[in-house]
Amino acid sequence: MKIGEFVKVCGTTKDTVRHYEDLALIHPIKPSFYKIYGQRELDDFRTIKEMQSLGLSLKTVKKLFEMKSENGCGSQMLIDHVSKELLIQQAALEAEETKIRKKRKAIETLIAGIQQMNNQNF
Repeated sequence: MKIGEFVKVCGTTKDTVRHYEDLALIHPIKPSFYKIYGQRELDDFRTIKEMQSLGLSLKTVKKLFEMKSENGCGSQMLIDHVSKELLIQQAALEAEETKIRKKRKAIETLIAGIQQMNNQNF
């Protein structure tokens, strides 16, 4: 399929697709003037989006794709690296969650104090 159809199927923009091409994350074939995108590019695009949804940066995704290309999809090195990156992301999310809980608790305390002062004035 050409880029227009690929963009529609993926629900993205041509700029995003071209950016991923520039980063060597997807590799359409170019038998003529037009680039042709196939199932592999669809799978890679969906994988990129899934990794991003988990909080992984494009830099990390690129690194993982390079390892996949060099060592194979099921290589122990790739599996170990993906696991490591996900553990790092998990720790970052846990830290963020702790910060959010503290902020929420502070806001709850402020609200309770404001409500108490309001009740005393009436």
